[in-house]
Amino acid sequence: MITNSGTRQARFLGHTARISILVFVIAMALQQMGIAPNIVNLAFGLLVGGIAAAIALAFGLGGREVAAEQLREWLNNIKEN
Repeated sequence: MITNSGTRQARFLGHTARISILVFVIAMALQQMGIAPNIVNLAFGLLVGGIAAAIALAFGLGGREVAAEQLREWLNNIKEN
Protein backbone atom coordinates (compact mmCIF):
# COMPACT_ATOMS: atom_id res chain seq x y z
CA MET A 1 0.00 0.00 0.00
CA ILE A 2 2.82 2.40 0.86
CA THR A 3 4.83 1.44 -2.22
CA ASN A 4 1.85 2.16 -4.49
CA SER A 5 1.15 5.57 -2.91
CA GLY A 6 3.13 7.40 -5.60
CA THR A 7 5.29 9.57 -3.35
CA ARG A 8 8.95 10.21 -4.15
CA GLN A 9 10.34 7.71 -1.66
CA ALA A 10 7.45 5.26 -1.63
CA ARG A 11 9.60 2.23 -2.40
CA PHE A 12 12.05 3.00 0.42
CA LEU A 13 9.25 3.70 2.89
CA GLY A 14 7.47 0.50 1.87
CA HIS A 15 10.58 -1.60 2.50
CA THR A 16 11.20 0.18 5.79
CA ALA A 17 7.66 -0.50 6.95
CA ARG A 18 7.92 -4.14 5.91
CA ILE A 19 11.18 -4.69 7.78
CA SER A 20 9.87 -2.87 10.86
CA ILE A 21 6.75 -5.03 10.96
CA LEU A 22 8.81 -8.21 10.59
CA VAL A 23 11.18 -7.22 13.40
CA PHE A 24 8.25 -6.35 15.65
CA VAL A 25 6.48 -9.65 14.92
CA ILE A 26 9.66 -11.67 15.51
CA ALA A 27 10.26 -9.92 18.83
CA MET A 28 6.67 -10.60 19.91
CA ALA A 29 6.94 -14.25 18.86
CA LEU A 30 10.17 -14.76 20.80
CA GLN A 31 8.62 -13.18 23.86
CA GLN A 32 5.51 -15.38 23.60
CA MET A 33 7.68 -18.49 23.26
CA GLY A 34 9.46 -17.52 26.45
CA ILE A 35 12.90 -17.31 24.84
CA ALA A 36 14.69 -14.77 27.01
CA PRO A 37 11.79 -12.30 27.24
CA ASN A 38 13.86 -9.76 29.18
CA ILE A 39 16.57 -9.69 26.54
CA VAL A 40 14.00 -9.35 23.75
CA ASN A 41 12.28 -6.46 25.55
CA LEU A 42 15.58 -4.72 26.23
CA ALA A 43 16.83 -5.18 22.67
CA PHE A 44 13.58 -3.95 21.17
CA GLY A 45 13.46 -0.93 23.47
CA LEU A 46 17.06 -0.03 22.70
CA LEU A 47 16.46 -0.41 18.98
CA VAL A 48 13.41 1.85 19.00
CA GLY A 49 15.16 4.37 21.25
CA GLY A 50 18.24 4.38 19.03
CA ILE A 51 16.20 4.95 15.91
CA ALA A 52 14.27 7.77 17.58
CA ALA A 53 17.50 9.41 18.76
CA ALA A 54 19.07 9.08 15.30
CA ILE A 55 16.07 10.67 13.61
CA ALA A 56 15.94 13.47 16.18
CA LEU A 57 19.64 14.23 15.73
CA ALA A 58 19.49 14.06 11.95
CA PHE A 59 16.47 16.35 11.78
CA GLY A 60 17.66 18.71 14.50
CA LEU A 61 21.35 19.07 13.72
CA GLY A 62 21.59 18.13 10.09
CA GLY A 63 18.64 20.08 8.81
CA ARG A 64 18.12 23.18 10.91
CA GLU A 65 17.20 25.29 7.92
CA VAL A 66 14.90 22.65 6.51
CA ALA A 67 13.30 22.14 9.91
CA ALA A 68 12.76 25.88 10.29
CA GLU A 69 11.14 26.08 6.84
CA GLN A 70 8.91 23.11 7.60
CA LEU A 71 7.80 24.62 10.90
CA ARG A 72 7.04 27.94 9.20
CA GLU A 73 4.99 26.12 6.58
CA TRP A 74 3.04 24.21 9.24
CA LEU A 75 2.37 27.40 11.18
CA ASN A 76 1.20 29.21 8.03
CA ASN A 77 -1.17 26.33 7.24
CA ILE A 78 -2.54 26.43 10.78
CA LYS A 79 -3.05 30.20 10.60
CA GLU A 80 -4.84 29.93 7.24
CA ASN A 81 -7.25 27.30 8.54
